[in-house]
Amino acid sequence: MASGDQNFPPQKQQTQHGKQHAMDPTPQFTSADYKPSNKLQGKVALITGGDSGIGGAVCNLFALEGATVAFTYVKKHEDKDAKDTIEMIKKAKTGDAKEPLALAADLGFDENSKKVVNAYGRIDGLINNAAEQYEASSVEEIDEEGF
Repeated sequence: MASGDQNFPPQKQQTQHGKQHAMDPTPQFTSADYKPSNKLQGKVALITGGDSGIGGAVCNLFALEGATVAFTYVKKHEDKDAKDTIEMIKKAKTGDAKEPLALAADLGFDENSKKVVNAYGRIDGLINNAAEQYEASSVEEIDEEGF
């Protein structure tokens, strides 16, 4: 975690679907001082775009809090990060939580969204984090496709 006078190198990637595993240093998802309170014991959570970044951090923390976790990622573009996230969730998994699921799905298509919702038969929490980011100087520059 950034604190005090730590300086980190700029993190820039030239394509969409940034690769977290290519970052140096790699992001930290939690702190050794974090003490779970088990508030999500018995709950099922779906995190879209959970393979890396904020989504990966949410997956990790939800697992530490006791949730059964499923997340989506884009196949081929994010396979390495998704594999790393599954391993991280397995280590964080507590209690009676089911094995985590990494669901390859491009959520730009409605039928894929419907499939992932039924991964565990129910969802108690949804974190809609899947996104792409495009640079624009103003909101007027964003067309419907970019939105």
